[in-house]
Amino acid sequence: MKRLLMIGSVGCGKTTLMQRLHGREIAYEKTETINTEDNVVDTPGEYLELPFYKHALRLASFDRDLVVMLASATVAEAKFPPGFSTFFTVPSIGVVTKIDLAEQPAIDMAAAHLREAGATEIFYVSAVTGEGIPELEARLD
Repeated sequence: MKRLLMIGSVGCGKTTLMQRLHGREIAYEKTETINTEDNVVDTPGEYLELPFYKHALRLASFDRDLVVMLASATVAEAKFPPGFSTFFTVPSIGVVTKIDLAEQPAIDMAAAHLREAGATEIFYVSAVTGEGIPELEARLD
């Protein structure tokens, strides 16, 4: 697996997706600080939502191969500013999470937010049901 930096808002499913990608049992864990498991860096949602933490995201990206921006299909508003991916020196992809809990218009809106943020590819997943996980794993290998 590539060396990843996972970024998204509070509750968007970063930790759950990381658990799924590592074959662990899915259990709620609140990420309080930057956590690393194997090649994946999981960041707290507050690091995206609170401007004074954004420098920490950039620092965490320096030894990564790929930035993974996550957006929940259950949240209507954009959490990433336009062009957010230009903040990093590595490629960025987008992952729409919680597709099992949303209707197609909401899924499309989350994808549009990720494209506006600069994601070059979009993947659609449910970490709970496993939908879309094989396609994402293929991209991350």
